[in-house]
Amino acid sequence: MRIGIDARGITDGFKGGVGEYTQHIIQSLREYQDLDLEFLATGMNQNSEIEGVRNTWLQYPNRVLNLSLKTINRPYLDHAFSQKPDKIWMPNWNITALSPEVELILTVHDVSIRVLPEVFSQKMRLWHKYIGIDKLLARANTIIAVSESTKRDLIDIYGVKGEKIKVIYSGIDPLFRQEFSQSDIQRVKQKYNLPDRYILYLGTIEPRKNIQLLIQAFERIATKDKDVKLVIAGVNGWLYKQIHQSIDNSPFRDRILRIGFVDILDKPIVYKLARVFVYPSLYEGFGFPPLEAMASGTPTIVANNSVFPEIVLNSAYKTSPYDKLELSAIIYNLLTDNNLYNNYSKLGLERSLAFDWTQTAREMREIFIKRY
Repeated sequence: MRIGIDARGITDGFKGGVGEYTQHIIQSLREYQDLDLEFLATGMNQNSEIEGVRNTWLQYPNRVLNLSLKTINRPYLDHAFSQKPDKIWMPNWNITALSPEVELILTVHDVSIRVLPEVFSQKMRLWHKYIGIDKLLARANTIIAVSESTKRDLIDIYGVKGEKIKVIYSGIDPLFRQEFSQSDIQRVKQKYNLPDRYILYLGTIEPRKNIQLLIQAFERIATKDKDVKLVIAGVNGWLYKQIHQSIDNSPFRDRILRIGFVDILDKPIVYKLARVFVYPSLYEGFGFPPLEAMASGTPTIVANNSVFPEIVLNSAYKTSPYDKLELSAIIYNLLTDNNLYNNYSKLGLERSLAFDWTQTAREMREIFIKRY
């Protein structure tokens, strides 16, 4: 079965959530001899490749291509592959045009643009409108939702029929469960100037992640615990300036460290060295960082909304995304109670084992080889 993978939009060496998701699945699917994989990238600079998989680069300015796809529904992207694929897989939504007979499989990670439009920039809201999400969902033969929560949102918000949606959980890289040498730990600690005791947030710096609530909770903790610091890791998303302003205005700004992008090979150690990981996001379709932290053995706190109750079960603390007093109390308990810390460290690690990229690829393959 020839599978064409539409990798447009993955433009930075597969960095970021969707890029890593796509890369892990392709790497796991390479083992199946009945699948002939090829991925398509566009733009003027080629910067995304996976060894062992055919790569087709359509050297075309993305703005011009998108305008053509949107206005005249051409060119058909299935014609851009070296061989016409039997099915097209889109790992994320994008503007597209395909021959009518080609089956389209679409992964939907979340519908945050409809649930929380106010936390997106005007540019991002216009882009999602430009894509034509309703039309794309209608064109897809099969929709892969990364959680039951996302499936419910697709049904309730977009009116997609449930039988069209298949829930396939993403995996967690085994790298996060590894043990590391003291030399590796010291290297990472020095590289990011990590303190001895810290609370960690790792993710995109944007309003949806609710980082300002964490800052407020930390300020309460900092008055009682004179040593602990808050480490905020990740790159700026949109509308990030107000978050940095909150840090700059904090009376404990000298104890809030912004370390920026963390290399994938360093992430497990950054998680592992943290005393607590906090991810109070207002909405997620899946949520890699909490599971990565749990796989690293770090007690984790998430919001009690969207996908979190489904993926963490009782293996992480769940709290209101609006209550700084509750959040600060939970963090403080994990900082000071070793029995509680050890219990949630063990529970999180055990729960993380349920998310495996090999199983994700196996379920994806079943969709790819299915004939309608």
